[in-house]
Amino acid sequence: MATPPAPNAPVRVLLVDDDRDDYLLTRDLFAEIPGGRYTLDWEPDYAAALDALCGGTYDVCLLDYRLGTRTGLDLLVEARGRSCLCPVILLTGQTVWEIDLAAMKVGAADFLEKGRLDPTLLERSVRYALQHRRYELELERKVKERTDELARANDALLEADRRKDEFLATLAHELRNPLAPIRNALEIMRMSNGDPDAVDQARTIVERQVGQMVRLINDLLDVSRITRGKLSLQLESLDLAEVVEAAVETSRPLLDQAGLEFTVTVPEGRLMVQGDRLRLAQVFANLLNNAAKYTEPGGRVTVTAVRAAGQVVVRVADTGVGIPKEVLPDVFELFTQVDRNLNRSQGGLGIGLALVKQIVTLHGGTVAAHSEGVEKGTEFEVCLPTNADGAAGAAAPSQPGAS
Repeated sequence: MATPPAPNAPVRVLLVDDDRDDYLLTRDLFAEIPGGRYTLDWEPDYAAALDALCGGTYDVCLLDYRLGTRTGLDLLVEARGRSCLCPVILLTGQTVWEIDLAAMKVGAADFLEKGRLDPTLLERSVRYALQHRRYELELERKVKERTDELARANDALLEADRRKDEFLATLAHELRNPLAPIRNALEIMRMSNGDPDAVDQARTIVERQVGQMVRLINDLLDVSRITRGKLSLQLESLDLAEVVEAAVETSRPLLDQAGLEFTVTVPEGRLMVQGDRLRLAQVFANLLNNAAKYTEPGGRVTVTAVRAAGQVVVRVADTGVGIPKEVLPDVFELFTQVDRNLNRSQGGLGIGLALVKQIVTLHGGTVAAHSEGVEKGTEFEVCLPTNADGAAGAAAPSQPGAS
């Protein structure tokens, strides 16, 4: 039996000894032990004893050193070779330290001299063997737990390294993308011969592409500030409906360009929270931009806000490509990206949702993602504590750190 019995539970003992008189003596010794916990089976045959020992039905084995032409050490070696974990106590006719040492080396829990056996010594040796097995099992459990923990940590490091490599490759791609239109616009301006329309068109292209690069760089700077604990919040009492409106204004061009049906629903009255207006607008703009990127033309994006149990809850839902269930737990981790094959046209650095989570957390709120799977859309839910008094006034102290 791999697992020893609980304390005070019945104990099944197997005696392997080819001498019947020794069996009778051992049986009588067990009978004298108070409590009647021990049951003793006897097996004099070597092969049958090996099968019985490895059968997993015994809690401890008393093994005689002399077994005809074989020895108890031979049987113990064979049992361990068959992954038998039952504790074994070797019985010898007299103390021979070489035999005792050999027994311990091949896995015996204890050794006893037959001529000195008494009920007290026998019970103590059996209890010791069982306790020793419990310690072994506990050590094996702890080693397995630690090994599994290290394996998980190693997997996490490998995954983080993979995400970092993917992020760097994507970053290089995203920063390079605006360069070609800018270069083309400059060439148009050079060849325009002063045509104001051509110059204006080229300047518009440059401004749009530079704006994209600025947004990327600002996101990178925000990630750096957050990871170093340097992101500051300019807190004030504000109406979250106004923040959502500002985010919608920022994201509206991308939503329109994507050809999406878009609705906003907020309750009557003010949705007062204590927060940083610009940072919260960044949260909802990121969620809206994310919805626009991953929703096919003709899809739908909705924003709804409700009051609930001392919180303001804002949900941004789309009918887009969705998120695989295995990815959901990690979507707010830095550099995490949904498989880009799910999206036919848009990319990303995998930092937008990480910024959302960090900013919401700094406001004492929570954010969660819900999706039924691929092609089933996504909903992000942001919960922020309400500002109960709703009083507008001077800005509250900011979080420590440089912005």
